[in-house]
Amino acid sequence: MEQQQIRLMLVVKDGAPAHTSCLAKSARLKLGITPLTHPPSSPDLNPIEPLWLLLKNRIADTPGASNSLENLWLTAQHAWEEITEEEIQRHTGKMLKRVAQVQAAKGWHTKF
Repeated sequence: MEQQQIRLMLVVKDGAPAHTSCLAKSARLKLGITPLTHPPSSPDLNPIEPLWLLLKNRIADTPGASNSLENLWLTAQHAWEEITEEEIQRHTGKMLKRVAQVQAAKGWHTKF
């Protein structure tokens, strides 16, 4: 993705070790990032999940992507850069609706 002006950025973190490490906490503090605490095991509330699927599909559809680690890495970088703002908005723009559905389902899974 091209670097664009950031209007609002929320960082979603769950209980994953990569999110709770001293290094991650230090980096957030240094960058002035206040994390949005996220319930553990709640993919319905994590807007990155559908984007991971989009990324995986684009990599899988690229001939030769898995021929070497270098090809895989380059393909992944290219696929990530090709994700459009519209594709991101398609998923992140639904968060209020997702939260309402998770609340209505009393924390159980939803259609997302």
